[in-house]
Amino acid sequence: MGKALDAHVPKYPVQTLEKALEIIEVMHKEGSGLGISEIDNILGIGKSTIHRILDTLMAYNYVEKCSESTKYRLSWKFFEIGNNIPQQRKLSNLNTEVLQNLCNKFEETVNLGVRVENSVVVISRIDPKSTLVANVPIGTREPLHATAMGKAIISELDREELVKIFGEDQLAGCTPNTITTLDDLIVQLRKVKEQGYSIDDQEYYPGLSCIAMPVRNYKNEVIAAISVSGPSMRLNFTKIMNIKKDLELASSELSTYLGYNEG
Repeated sequence: MGKALDAHVPKYPVQTLEKALEIIEVMHKEGSGLGISEIDNILGIGKSTIHRILDTLMAYNYVEKCSESTKYRLSWKFFEIGNNIPQQRKLSNLNTEVLQNLCNKFEETVNLGVRVENSVVVISRIDPKSTLVANVPIGTREPLHATAMGKAIISELDREELVKIFGEDQLAGCTPNTITTLDDLIVQLRKVKEQGYSIDDQEYYPGLSCIAMPVRNYKNEVIAAISVSGPSMRLNFTKIMNIKKDLELASSELSTYLGYNEG
């Protein structure tokens, strides 16, 4: 079976469909085109079976014959279909159940944010039922350098890209804990990239702490961040470390939804 079936074994497998998918995967890996005998040498499912499957795939425009050759290759229809997937898998279409589950478990605010210029904007937010929550409304713009989500989003940018965002001047200080120089920010971003998460210890707002992780798309680009935030007296270092593992799972689930493949 192909990779797609490693994580999920069908209860009612259709053998012909399985063989067709195996042929498609083999053709995808080869790239330059394969003949029926070559496919049979790889899969060992019989030339007549391969011929019938290829004939059907050709009828539906998923496979085409290479010009002046007996070899077959995948058609542009796969590109057409694949190109449509990112349009369907957008952050705006995201099911917030991932955020809700995280909020329910730790009883803290869970945020999803994206970068807009030199700010991070909260596009989704789930609050716990408790009365004392981090007051960060949807649509709020916060400085990238002073927030956990912001630092997670820009953690893989190089100095040249960071200069385009912040310039060379002093960074705005929001609290006594805020990083205010580009060099200090770069040092911390290296640490964030290495450990896979960022922490905001009252850097943007006194009494508010946060842990965040990046969310990636199908191009392996960091396009968003997910965070858990709350009052510092409640969200201490011990609780933040307890949150880290579940936040990593949530980040991975969101990234997978957007097409990121860790392998």
